[in-house]
Amino acid sequence: MIDTHAHLIDDCYNGKVDEIILNMAENGLTKVFTVSYNYDSIIKCVKLAEKYDNVYAIIGIHPEEWKEFEKSKDMLKGYLDHPKVVGVGEIGLDYHYPDTNKVEQHKIFVEQIKLAYAHKLPIAIHVRDAIGDLIEVLKQNKDMLKYGVLIHCFSESVESFDELKKLGCKVAFGGVSTFKNAVKVKDVIKHAELTDFVLETDCPYLTPEPMRGKVMNEPKFVKYICENIANIKGVDFATIDKCTTDNALELFTKAK
Repeated sequence: MIDTHAHLIDDCYNGKVDEIILNMAENGLTKVFTVSYNYDSIIKCVKLAEKYDNVYAIIGIHPEEWKEFEKSKDMLKGYLDHPKVVGVGEIGLDYHYPDTNKVEQHKIFVEQIKLAYAHKLPIAIHVRDAIGDLIEVLKQNKDMLKYGVLIHCFSESVESFDELKKLGCKVAFGGVSTFKNAVKVKDVIKHAELTDFVLETDCPYLTPEPMRGKVMNEPKFVKYICENIANIKGVDFATIDKCTTDNALELFTKAK
C-alpha cells in the first residue's frame, strides 16, 4: 500500500516519526508521501524525504496559507526538480471561513498549477466548500493538467466526481470513508472504477474507524481504509491494495 497524503512533519509526531517510518513495511506500506502546506513545512518535508528511501515529498502552499506564497515561490521552484519531490500540493481552494480571500486563493492556485506543469509534476488538491469554483478553475486550465491531478480527502458528490473524472482527475479516499455518516463518500466508492482512486490517511488528522477517537492517526492505519473500500466494492483486500498502489505510481511517476 501507499499512503499518498500524510503530514509526518506535524509537531505532534515529535520523537515518533522515525519509529513510524521504520515500522511501515511490517504494516504493509511500501511508500508514504509527506505533504507541505506553508514555507517551513516545505523544507521539513524535503529533508524527511531525503532521510528515508520510502518517504517522498509533495510540496506547495495551502490555500489558507496564501500569504506565504510570495516568500515561498523561489524556494518552491528550486525544489521541484528534486528527485524525492513527486508532486505539487496541497494546493486548491478553501472557502470554509467567512473571511476567506477568494481572489488570492485563486491566484496562488493557478500559479502553482503553472509551476507543476512547467516541472512536469502532478498536483494534489485540497478543496473545502468550494467544489464548483474548483472545477471551473480546472476547466479553465485543463491544458496544464496533463501530468495528473489528485483530489485529496475526497468527500464530494458522485456528480462532482464525474465532472472531475472528465478532466482526468483521480481522487483519494481517507479516514472519512470509514465513518458511518459518510454516505456521499461511500456512494462515490461504489460508483468509481478501480483505476479512479488511491489511498491516504491525511494523518495526524481523520483517524479511520476502528481507531477513531482512540489514538492519533498515522500511515499504518491506511490498511483500515483499504479494507473498508474492499468491503464496499465487494472485492478482496489484495485487489484494492494492488490497484491503489498501481494508480498512485502511475500518477506520481517519480516515486516508481
